[in-house]
Order: sequence, then structure tokens, then C-alpha cells
Amino acid sequence: MKDAKEAVQEETDTAALSAELKELRREFRELVDQMGRVGKVSAHEAKTAAKSTVRHGKEASEHLVEEVADYWSGLEGKVVKETRESPWKALGIAAAAGVALGFILRR
Repeated sequence: MKDAKEAVQEETDTAALSAELKELRREFRELVDQMGRVGKVSAHEAKTAAKSTVRHGKEASEHLVEEVADYWSGLEGKVVKETRESPWKALGIAAAAGVALGFILRR
């Protein structure tokens, strides 16, 4: 009789372990799926942040290029104006710069 009870107990234990194993597999699949969804969300957030940073950098560089172009345009206008107002002064400055550059490069 003991053997029959032990056999029934073993079958019951095996069935219970099998059911627990099936439940653990289901929970593990759920966990893997959830981790995949979290990973996708994190990747999407990182991609969005990177795009935003690039966009801000591009806008800042475009603004800087515009500022530099405006500055040089204004400087060019000042040089042209000064040259027209006193051409001999401009010629003297250019000649002095040429002589100084010649001395520096000759040595």
C-alpha cells in the first residue's frame, strides 16, 4: 500500500512541478516581452533626444554663420567707405602693410 501511495504522491508532485514549470515559462516570456518593450521605448527616447540635439546644433551654427556674414559685410562696407573718403590714407596703410610683410617674409 505504501508503494501505491508513494507512486500517487510522486505523480501529484510531478504534475505540480510541471504546472509550476509551465507558469514559470509563461512569466519568463512575459518578462522578456516587457523588457523588449522597455528597450524599444528607451531607444526611441534616445533617438528623439539625439535628433533634438542635432537640430539645436544646426540652428545654432546657422545663426552663427549669419552673424559672421553680417559682421564681415559690415566691415567690408566700413573699409569701402573709409577708402572712398580718404584714398591716400588707405593707399599709405596698404603700402606700409606691404613693406612690413616684405621685411618679415624676406628674413
